[in-house]
Amino acid sequence: MSDLSLLRLAVATAFAAIVLVTAGTVHAAPKKTLQAFASEQEISDLFKRWTEEAKLRREVERRAAPASPETAGMGALMSAAPAAKSMAAEAAADSITNVQHAGVDEGGIVKRHGEHLVILRRGRLFTVKIGGNELAPVSVADAYGSGIEPGGAWYDEMLISGNTIAVIGYSYARGGTEVGLFEISNSGHLRYQATYHLRSNDYYSSRNYASRLIGTKLVFYTPLVLNPFAGDPWGSFPAFRRWRPGVTAAEFKPIAPATRIYRTDEPLDPHQGVALHTVTVCDLVRPEMDCESTAVMGAPGRVFYVSGSSVYVWTTQWRRDRSASTPSSAVFRIPLDGSAPTALKTVGSPIDQFSFLEGDDGHLNVLVRSDGRGDGMWAAERNAGDFALLRVSLERFSDGREAAPEESYKPLPRPNGHAVQNR
Repeated sequence: MSDLSLLRLAVATAFAAIVLVTAGTVHAAPKKTLQAFASEQEISDLFKRWTEEAKLRREVERRAAPASPETAGMGALMSAAPAAKSMAAEAAADSITNVQHAGVDEGGIVKRHGEHLVILRRGRLFTVKIGGNELAPVSVADAYGSGIEPGGAWYDEMLISGNTIAVIGYSYARGGTEVGLFEISNSGHLRYQATYHLRSNDYYSSRNYASRLIGTKLVFYTPLVLNPFAGDPWGSFPAFRRWRPGVTAAEFKPIAPATRIYRTDEPLDPHQGVALHTVTVCDLVRPEMDCESTAVMGAPGRVFYVSGSSVYVWTTQWRRDRSASTPSSAVFRIPLDGSAPTALKTVGSPIDQFSFLEGDDGHLNVLVRSDGRGDGMWAAERNAGDFALLRVSLERFSDGREAAPEESYKPLPRPNGHAVQNR
């Protein structure tokens, strides 16, 4: 059976197993959304249950097959494999950035501020005056704060809001996303302001930047692969702090309370991997940068896309026993205004963010492949399988129990070659 036939079968079987609202129905009642956890205790209890279940599972495996040098620890290794794989992998009018969605500026290494180019290069910021036929260097600064040791950090994204430059990096030494703020004068001179840290996994992609700018709002998508057997998860959940010499991990301030962490009706299997898909919005207008997060707990595989009002996160479950009768993916719609996310069950996977387009007609369009792998580092380069265009009304998004109708998928010709570049 061809990949396209499998894709059609998966859609048809999943569709038949789920009760859908009538096509074209206008919802008069309040829109259904994903359900948030009620309290921190509820999340802690979930992780404790997973820990106890893991202990019981290991004990059953030990009794069923006494360990040998070749098989000792194999069950635990298999359980940890998805998380380890994921961790090794995951505008202004004068803007010169080639943005994907109008009004949503993307991180980059060259930006324009008035009569100056701002360039991020090898951990340093440069400003160059433009005009006539000349380029005149004006100012230079380290892309990190005074007293910060840049070893173990990568600085490779930059955004400008008004006279504020935000340099985005990832610090392995300091455990997360690093945001350095600089002031740029009208004459092009640079002045360091502050550095902040967001606790996150290494989320870097070979195709996609992690940051966006909408007006004065700095937007991040940071997937956090969870250790479901840790007992108490709160030491790794999204948090925020301002950097200073001598700062400690205890100064991280949680920014995703339990009531802003959501789940779907899909049962989470900790042995297949669990991730916290986190959208963080930071206000650059305030003197002290302030951030809030909304998160959805789901499968680890992901592709994300940012429109003017929402972040879309497409997740794909790595099920070793995946069958056509079980929807293998879902797309979450996380509003940027902090309201509750919605979701839709799907089949297949986009290649990268360029597979998405939220249209002005109230529809989401997504190019999917039957064997896409998401846009974690180098994953998008290994996409395979047949193509289809998913076109679905935004009214279909609700509490995650519904699936995109079979007729929403339009099969497309399969190009020659292997992995494709998607534009």
